[in-house]
Amino acid sequence: MRPLLLRSPWFRRAFAAVFGLLLGFLLVAVWSWWRTHTVGVLAEDLRAAFARRDAAAIESLFCWEGVDAATRARLRLVIQQEHELPVASVVVRALPAYDHQPGPGLRPNLTPDAVIEVTFATADRLSAAYLAGRDGFFRYRLVVMLPAN
Repeated sequence: MRPLLLRSPWFRRAFAAVFGLLLGFLLVAVWSWWRTHTVGVLAEDLRAAFARRDAAAIESLFCWEGVDAATRARLRLVIQQEHELPVASVVVRALPAYDHQPGPGLRPNLTPDAVIEVTFATADRLSAAYLAGRDGFFRYRLVVMLPAN
């Protein structure tokens, strides 16, 4: 025989509601951890590529989908100028709300989710901020801003 409380329909409904809320909370927590972890992996890969002074490795971290040759050449020039600088820190920051909006005349090739800020160990503390967006389910890539058509 089951206890009277377990046979009660209101108890089963309340239990199902609490279980559903806990399961939903767990899924959101796991998804948030996964996003934070994968952006952190991208930031660490960027830091390691700068430490090795490997311009090709830095270039491979970008999403080049939809990028024309002229834009790619300009970005390659920027990478060539920065990759020799010593890095002081690489920090992942949340994307401010106003950065979720497309800028005038530009559009991202991935939807940006975070900012990776690289501070160089120079006398004037130069820095560069890279947008990071999810490329598929399993990884993040650096975003390239393209001219809006």
